Amino acid sequence: MKKAIAIGLAGVLLLAGVAVARNRLAPPPPLPSPGVTTPSGTTTYSVNVNGTNRTYNLHIPPNLDRSQAAPLLVELHGGGGNASGMEKLTGFFDLADRDGFVVAAPNALNKAWSDGRETTDTQSGGDDVAFMRALLDQVATQVAIDPARIYFTGMSNGAIMSGRLACELSDRIAAFAQVAGTASVSVAGSCDPGRAVPILEIHGTADPLVPYDGGTVAPILGGRGDVVGVDAWASFWVANNQVSETPATTSLGSDTTIRTWKGSSPQQDLVFYRIDGAGHTWPDGNQYLPRLIIGSTSHSFDATEVIWQFLSEHRLAR
Repeated sequence: MKKAIAIGLAGVLLLAGVAVARNRLAPPPPLPSPGVTTPSGTTTYSVNVNGTNRTYNLHIPPNLDRSQAAPLLVELHGGGGNASGMEKLTGFFDLADRDGFVVAAPNALNKAWSDGRETTDTQSGGDDVAFMRALLDQVATQVAIDPARIYFTGMSNGAIMSGRLACELSDRIAAFAQVAGTASVSVAGSCDPGRAVPILEIHGTADPLVPYDGGTVAPILGGRGDVVGVDAWASFWVANNQVSETPATTSLGSDTTIRTWKGSSPQQDLVFYRIDGAGHTWPDGNQYLPRLIIGSTSHSFDATEVIWQFLSEHRLAR
């Protein structure tokens, strides 16, 4: 049985799958050039990073008010996936059309983000922190982006990469949302974002690939490095954001517990969703692989809606 599961996983997932310098405030990126109009809809672009062309899909709503600077959401796919597959899972492009924000969906090198685990860093072979900085700079020349309303989300390897960016790129990103991923042990051990960072974490307790309690990722495949558990990740941010250790706790549906920590500023907000019995899945998304491989999908809430509601409430203080 384990061999069959491993074969199924290996065919589809390379999976979820550092020293951290203190952030320096970056100057605002340039505005789009006068007379240059980036087309609405979804277009693939590239940006050169350290001699390598990196690609991303940029979605601009057809009814976007171009006279106003728009929020930007960057969504990071899981290991073994790509930008188009991530969008099929999340549906953020449709939500962007409804609510008026821009979405960038980048592609990892060799289908793996360098999230701080040795296995993914070696597989990727790229500097993905530099890629994200370059992507943000270039998108700001294509469409007017509000530098105080830039957000990142991701699943699995993309969530773990978002955890790295929360530690290393918090000078550019207002808030983060993670699904089925926390941070590599090495990144978490050296994380020093230099400010309070709003974090939303969504994770199933029966995730067979990125364990809720931390440890080895994808043990059925022989291991893909180690991550910290959800509770340890929450404890780090509680201390970093200087909020009370005791959260407000609410329930949603029959399987979801929500822990919320708040301080005197929205910058301190932390919200962690625990989904009992859920697997390595996107809540209310499609069951993209059999339950035998990734576990079950909860339908107690729509992760896409919850994520955008949380992120859009936050601004980067400058």
